[in-house]
Amino acid sequence: MRAAHLVPAAVVLVALGAIGAAAQLGHPAAAPRPVSSPAVIRQVAVTSAARACPPAPGGAAAPVALLAGGASAAGQGQGQVELTALPPAGLPVRAAGPVSAQSPGALSLLTLPAAKPAGKQAAGQQAPQAEQGWSVAGGGVMAQGLEAELTQSSGLASVRCAEPGSDLWFLGPGQQYGGSQVQLDLMNVDSTAASVDVSIINDGGQVQAGNDNGITVPPHQTVTESLSSVAHGSSVVAIEVHTSIGRVAADVSAESHGVTSWLPSTAGPSTRLVIPGVPPSGSTAGLFMADPGPSTAKVTVTAITPQGHISPFGSQSVDLPGQSASYVALSPLGGTTAALQITSNVPVVAAVLVPGSGPGVLTAATAPISEQAVVAGNTSSGGMAASVLLSAPGAAAQVRLTEIAPASRGGASVTVSQVLSVKAGRTLATPVKAPKGAKHDSAFALVITPLPGSGPLYAARVETQGQNSVVSIIPAASALTTISLPPVRDSYDAISP
Repeated sequence: MRAAHLVPAAVVLVALGAIGAAAQLGHPAAAPRPVSSPAVIRQVAVTSAARACPPAPGGAAAPVALLAGGASAAGQGQGQVELTALPPAGLPVRAAGPVSAQSPGALSLLTLPAAKPAGKQAAGQQAPQAEQGWSVAGGGVMAQGLEAELTQSSGLASVRCAEPGSDLWFLGPGQQYGGSQVQLDLMNVDSTAASVDVSIINDGGQVQAGNDNGITVPPHQTVTESLSSVAHGSSVVAIEVHTSIGRVAADVSAESHGVTSWLPSTAGPSTRLVIPGVPPSGSTAGLFMADPGPSTAKVTVTAITPQGHISPFGSQSVDLPGQSASYVALSPLGGTTAALQITSNVPVVAAVLVPGSGPGVLTAATAPISEQAVVAGNTSSGGMAASVLLSAPGAAAQVRLTEIAPASRGGASVTVSQVLSVKAGRTLATPVKAPKGAKHDSAFALVITPLPGSGPLYAARVETQGQNSVVSIIPAASALTTISLPPVRDSYDAISP
């Protein structure tokens, strides 16, 4: 609980008296009170944005796909995006030079160098692997619509580069479902140290993982923690990353038999959640849930499909004891594309594991798209197929999809767009691919824009290979170009901190 800031009562009374007297002097009682003009909310362009990309598995070089400053930003002024190394705390490494992105609206495919230990290694000794993250700082027009993702060599996104925050949640498999080695990366993009507490829930309730409270993350550095001990013997692991000082970006990975899967961050505890991007699957998908509060949750699950709503568990609710986590099979969905709507009497967190490479591929609860969302790393070559799953749980939605890729000649970009309608209470799956005229085998970026008047829209990009084997799911998150500034009003709040 945060300490309250108290103002002595006498000070408040004196201040109120002074304000009241000034009001009487400036506005005599007989004078009519002027009618105030309607409050105006201003839209202001985003001019600064920050993300953090996690260390690549094994400490290797990090391929990154990045899109910043939509096409409409061209000619609106100067801007830049700079990627700077966040070296591992306590491990001396050679400083890597910053890497800059391209012009507004152009997809940048960057390779960030691996961390190299400083100094000479003793004969016969192998240099330690350096778990080095990278900050992504956008300024000016290049801060608008900023999105970056750690990718494979093909440019296919593996995980979003995280936005710094003070309360972050992750949910995924324990050892029983392939999460044998679980790693947490904490990255500080700011100039002040952050203090982090890590809370963990598995099948057995709340657990401790070593020194998981009061973790110091120095400025512009990365701290890596192993959480494998809490995954041992469990089917599900829920992780909360909370800062008491400062903020951090965080990512969680799970390794099984040499294959690394990423746990996308999930929306915080809520009584209503939507998980987009559950593709058809030849085998059983699973729902992970956790109840961090003290009371038992009664959870109702509804699948939003192209045909309408389906109740995978009939009229029954799923009971989840307080401060516990569980796994529930979703086999009743069969081969249906869907989003899952979770409703509960108390706040819960949730994610879905779809069978795929390694432990499988996860999609997690998200907020509805505000203004636009960007998925920078997509591919439609080498036997891969990309699609977008769009879900409108409430009112119908109109959506513009725009694909952007490097041109085959001339160094510019090529784009193509289409407008789609998503019926109320339905999910729509549509294929996407690199535009005509794109560089051969190049990755492409995708921009998802709900049009004015649309109902709440949720989306995810799904990549499959071969016979619909799922290899990547990226839940779509808002990438804002503007923010709303509320009006400033006269208020007695000015005298209270």
